[in-house]
Amino acid sequence: MIHGKKIILRTFKESDLDAYSEIINDLSNMTPYWPANLQSESNMRKKFSENGFWKDDYKLLLITDKEGNIIGELDSFKTSPNIKGPEAGYRIFQQKDMGKGYMTEALQLFSAYLYQTNPTMLRITLLIRSDNAGSIRVAEKCGYKREGTLRNAWMDNGVPHSDEIFSLLRDECQKLQDLLQKP
Repeated sequence: MIHGKKIILRTFKESDLDAYSEIINDLSNMTPYWPANLQSESNMRKKFSENGFWKDDYKLLLITDKEGNIIGELDSFKTSPNIKGPEAGYRIFQQKDMGKGYMTEALQLFSAYLYQTNPTMLRITLLIRSDNAGSIRVAEKCGYKREGTLRNAWMDNGVPHSDEIFSLLRDECQKLQDLLQKP
């Protein structure tokens, strides 16, 4: 587990799957910035049983508050064989947990963890929908730099959307030991 001041990042336990499935399949929790895709519980359990949502090219962590309540998730995944580092994604599940600094702390910890555990990684990339001001603020608070725009990168309900490209290089990232809190 990675302990921050407000949050804990941790891998999944089998006992998390029921609550996680309910959260991600409750479309009332969806924001306009996350696809409203229902996920089969049996497929989710199968994926969990294969690798616990944790392998070399894909990592998924839960964000919990200090009481252990699930409030969000972070993941990292390989997008291009030419880029020496993963893309990361993140979300807070419910509106009531947004704007409290949870995601800023979680992204700082996650970024530092990824760099500490992969000495050859050069960068972490974020693609953020251009109109997602909250997520852009989180990226900037964590030291990510805007690199450009992917114009009309994807479609949602027949409407094209652009993404802003952000990156954090190794020397721009805080050290994990400077961010950790003792439990």
